[in-house]
Amino acid sequence: MKAALIYGPRDLRVEEVEIPAIGSEDVLVRVKACGICGSDVHRYLGTRYGQRFSYPLNSGHEYCGDVIEVGGNVRKFKVGDRVTLGVDWFGSGGLGAFSEYIRIPMADRRLHRVPEGMGYEEAALLEPLLVALNGFSRAKPQRDEWILILGAGPIGLCLLQRCLCEGISKVIVSEVSPRRLDLAGQFGAIAFDARMESLEKRVLAMTGMGGVDVTFECAGTPATIHQALSLTKPGGRLCLIAHYAHKTEIDPEAIIGKTLTVHGIGGGDALFDEAVSLVLDGKIKLKPLISHEFPLERAKEAFETASKAESSVKVIIKP
Repeated sequence: MKAALIYGPRDLRVEEVEIPAIGSEDVLVRVKACGICGSDVHRYLGTRYGQRFSYPLNSGHEYCGDVIEVGGNVRKFKVGDRVTLGVDWFGSGGLGAFSEYIRIPMADRRLHRVPEGMGYEEAALLEPLLVALNGFSRAKPQRDEWILILGAGPIGLCLLQRCLCEGISKVIVSEVSPRRLDLAGQFGAIAFDARMESLEKRVLAMTGMGGVDVTFECAGTPATIHQALSLTKPGGRLCLIAHYAHKTEIDPEAIIGKTLTVHGIGGGDALFDEAVSLVLDGKIKLKPLISHEFPLERAKEAFETASKAESSVKVIIKP
């Protein structure tokens, strides 16, 4: 099969590799769509975060596909099921879903069936949606509160939609990418172009100098983490979601002095049913997040596109 392997910074090669053999607890999936996560971009660019991992690797994990082979002890899935989640590219020799086929280990415990009415591309974005939902569930924004989302990538835009569908209207989204900022405005955010004026002045003016109740830091830059600490009101909640390309220092007194509650947010599938319901009910729209689609043979071009936040949102590879 063909697979896209990252050998080092900006060194991606589409190669022929062996189709993974499955064990009795596993399934083999024919990948139909796989999104490029921000963490994948870090690995491709070889940033500080990206270099935590050993090359070569294929870290695709935002995927959807069809089950084509089932291990003898698997009980919950059958050939032909459309599925997502459960990727273990660490344990599979660095081989993830930027491939024609992927092995999902311990399928009964890790894999999830995709319902009718949801396309492969949408289902591939359930994973980043789950990250957003995990952040929302930890911070628990309320209708009368001010919310600040720093960064309008896919996770930030999912958080925006989650807030809006709860009737939370005071949602500020700060972004430097015109394409992403435009999409945030279309969804209904108070969209702020961080290139044009002072975010600090605008937020403090809008909140009566008090600051916001909840901040979701989805950008991963030194500037935005400092903005998050500065603009969250005393007693407020802060969710750190982005990965950071560079080491970033913060003053702990900014947390202690304001008695902030800080959450580090990652993935996890506990809210999978909620994610599916939100999409099928039309409360969260994933298709508008897809800005580009590429075949597997053009994976390097796909990663280059995904690394340019000014012109892309979510890039999908379709093996």
